Amino acid sequence: MLKFAFEKVIMTEEKKNQVYHRVGTIVYYGPDNKTVTKIVASVFNQQQELLGTRTWQGDGILESQQVVNEIGVFLKSLGAEKVVVTEEPVGCPHVEGVDYPKGEDCPYCPYWSKKTRKE
Repeated sequence: MLKFAFEKVIMTEEKKNQVYHRVGTIVYYGPDNKTVTKIVASVFNQQQELLGTRTWQGDGILESQQVVNEIGVFLKSLGAEKVVVTEEPVGCPHVEGVDYPKGEDCPYCPYWSKKTRKE
């Protein structure tokens, strides 16, 4: 979905076995499994400790060159050597216990009602 100005990593046999010291993740959230309204980027070290996370929200964020640039700068600033991206939204962009009561379905995103979040 997002097109980054990063070099694509070609998965040669050598690179498949490469150890990455810092891995970036980009996770999409939205009101359904096709619409992205929230992007969360994070970077983890080799011990799976979170080094940093940042969130972008809004309509049309996948088409925003500013958001793409900001995500790239964020990932590079924390030294991400490899980035993993979800193919589609994995859940509702709203936060349980903040945007709606804990234990209830999100009233804003009926698509995710009774579905298990993939967080």
